[in-house]
Amino acid sequence: METKKKASKAAVICYGFGDLASQFVWTFVGSYLTLFYTDIVGLTPVIVSAIMLGARIWDAINDPIMGAIAERTRSRFGRFRPYIAFGCPFLAIFGVLTFTNPFSGSSTAGIIWATVTYVTAGMLYTLTNIPYGALAGVMTEDSDQRNKINTSRNIGMNLGMVIVNAFSATLALKFSGNGAEVANGHGYMMTALVYGIISIPLFLSVFFTAKENVQPIAGAGRFSFKDTINNLIKNKYLMIITLIMTLQMTAFMGRISVCAYYVIYCLGSFSMIALIMTIPSIGGIIGSLFVPAAAKKIGKRNVLMISMIVQGIGLLIIYFAPFDNMNMVLTGCWIFGLFNVGFPMTLSMVADSVDYMELKTGIRTDGTAYATYGLATKLGTALGGAIGVLLLGAFGYVANAQQTPEAMKGINTVVNLLPAILFFLSAAACLLWDMNDKAADDIRMQLKNK
Repeated sequence: METKKKASKAAVICYGFGDLASQFVWTFVGSYLTLFYTDIVGLTPVIVSAIMLGARIWDAINDPIMGAIAERTRSRFGRFRPYIAFGCPFLAIFGVLTFTNPFSGSSTAGIIWATVTYVTAGMLYTLTNIPYGALAGVMTEDSDQRNKINTSRNIGMNLGMVIVNAFSATLALKFSGNGAEVANGHGYMMTALVYGIISIPLFLSVFFTAKENVQPIAGAGRFSFKDTINNLIKNKYLMIITLIMTLQMTAFMGRISVCAYYVIYCLGSFSMIALIMTIPSIGGIIGSLFVPAAAKKIGKRNVLMISMIVQGIGLLIIYFAPFDNMNMVLTGCWIFGLFNVGFPMTLSMVADSVDYMELKTGIRTDGTAYATYGLATKLGTALGGAIGVLLLGAFGYVANAQQTPEAMKGINTVVNLLPAILFFLSAAACLLWDMNDKAADDIRMQLKNK
């Protein structure tokens, strides 16, 4: 039997550094930019919502185009690796520029500046991370190693969240000047600069260690962008996993974008942001260590479905916890975090959907398929942030003020109850996926024989 092409151990480990790097830029943006816009720049919730949703509308066009460009690229470095090396410095730069405010926030120039920097940062995230995500599907022909590669990514993601959530508030306060109790604009900008500098060598480690071992079927030829879009739409498994990811990411990334409001105004301490937002990420790292074995035993879909159900339960515990009952809040955080292990499963299932459609049509669409993952990530962040901040305003939130009991109840609902409901819906959507892991392995074997 012909030996399967596999990634090196170094490549498996270093692949996780790519998502670690992404978190230094994008998690910091997702966690603090909404707060920066409302409390530092002075933008109204309506304007913040419009900027974020407008950016995501553009992403719906931009992300598939980037995926199509990447999968058609031919270079001595492969189809996807060059974009990681080229894009990461620019992503770091614009990660910093989003936290600058050279104009008055209420002025037209200030609104334009916020829009341009945020949209550009999103495009650079697309340029770097869609090829990065697609790379996991072409590094190995082995299903179990593919799960390990995506688990490495999940560990990198959660480790990045641990670091960002543990140190961001402290760094921002330190850079804000002696005696600062709340971070100012300079504090946020300098923290973004530190993270941007760290992210570049981490991305480059992926570029230097990864190798693209899976290539499109020989003789498949060139195909048009129209063919690509038709393949995506007709790929039922990709459409199912896109639905799952959109709900999952809106719950997870959307919650991150408004969680600081809950900590500051409901629990009553800016400095507690580090504790509350770090625990779930530490739990995710611990839980991820058991994912490959669990997936091998009960299957990717079942691991994903169970993880999201328990995450929803953890958020319900936090929601029903009195604001002064920290033991109950922390228990919910740990439950939520320990089962934060669904992301490597969704990534592996995207790869399975690509293999399925290649066998069916002869066209391999790694780049555009993984564009749906990047789009779901950004859509989730934007929907959670945009709709979340609108709901906060509807519940009576007032920036930099003591909140009313109704406003605090609204913040709790937006941060904990609504994401829990979305996790349950996403778990239910998993029932639509009827391709088991043995069937996915059979598809890869047929592709290899071709």
